[in-house]
Amino acid sequence: MNKTKTTTVLLLAALFIGAAAAQTAQQTSTSRASTNLEASLINSDPVPLQSGEDGDLTFKIINTGNMEAENVKVRLLDNYPFEVKPDRQLNYSLGDLTPGQEYQISTDVLVADDAPDGSNSFKVRIIHGDFSVTQSVPVEVQSEDIELNVANLKTQPQQLMPDTDNNVMSVDIVNNGEKTAENVVLNLDLPEAFQKTSSFSTRQALGNVQPGQVKTAEFTFDINETAAEGATAIEGELSYSAGDSSSKITDSVSFNLYMEGKPQFKITDVESDLETGSSGKVRLTVKNTGEETSSSTRIRVLDSSDQPFTYGSSSKYIGTLNPGQTGEAVFEVDTEAGATVKNYLVDFETRGVKNTEVFVEDETVQLNVANGTNEKDGGLPLPLIGGLLALIAAGAYYFKFYRTEETENSEE
Repeated sequence: MNKTKTTTVLLLAALFIGAAAAQTAQQTSTSRASTNLEASLINSDPVPLQSGEDGDLTFKIINTGNMEAENVKVRLLDNYPFEVKPDRQLNYSLGDLTPGQEYQISTDVLVADDAPDGSNSFKVRIIHGDFSVTQSVPVEVQSEDIELNVANLKTQPQQLMPDTDNNVMSVDIVNNGEKTAENVVLNLDLPEAFQKTSSFSTRQALGNVQPGQVKTAEFTFDINETAAEGATAIEGELSYSAGDSSSKITDSVSFNLYMEGKPQFKITDVESDLETGSSGKVRLTVKNTGEETSSSTRIRVLDSSDQPFTYGSSSKYIGTLNPGQTGEAVFEVDTEAGATVKNYLVDFETRGVKNTEVFVEDETVQLNVANGTNEKDGGLPLPLIGGLLALIAAGAYYFKFYRTEETENSEE
């Protein structure tokens, strides 16, 4: 009897457990049944898509869930950097998609000019029933931006110095992008110490620069004597346009030139005591106004045959002049007696050495010639003195002749 009761209890327990397990399994199966719609790229043409170009995209919608998705719809969305071509379909009705079923969609898109390199998102909205989700389809893009760079800066002469003319600066413009830059113009804003010699001193039009191409811009200018030693910044603008746009693009450019120092000379004081028909002195004070020391400094007069001067020595040695230092040179000068009393313009040449390089500068000074000593003391001019002597001689001859004739008459 006890065995029968025990068996009955065990059977009832087993039936209860089985029913509970079946119910749990049914509930689990029901909870796991779902739809899952995903969008993924199949391919693009070209591969990758090119910025600023159009291309073809093919992607698929697949039901990765375990339930049928009813009345599925897809809408293509414009989203940077992609835009569906205006004449292409935007809305698709896919109907019902069973688990594992997929639907392929192809469309043409425009890619923005400034689309970045790498993966970019093409977006679609998927709708079924009351459920809606936006998904991103990763698409590879290769940028075709114009990329102009300044390179290979050169100058002629290689070392720029103050107070020099016709210096030439050249710079290469390189297109490292994948599109042609059209109507390329390089404009420079030269520093104050750089002086224009023409319109080409600050502006160079290079025309079109194709991908990978290099074009050279050249600028000619003078440098004034106040230019400071050291790095000099050159600022400018590089302007161009793209073939698919009429708008001008402007980029700022900047680079440095190095200004080499040198000795520079200026005659800061002139003293003279020149007079007609006498010897005098010319005393010159020379200053090194440059930023480098001048060794073996000399100054010489550039003698001119049409001037009434004779120099004891045409060249005078000054020696070493440090920046800002002065030196003195004294010239002994004989002035012709017949020289015109006036101010004369006389050229002097100063030269010095830095390392092994010789630097020369010319300067014109004004020398005053005064009247000689005789005229200053109130004496008679030489022509008048000569005339008087002739008159005295004539008078003496006449007096002698008259006395002789008178003596002869008296003897008779």
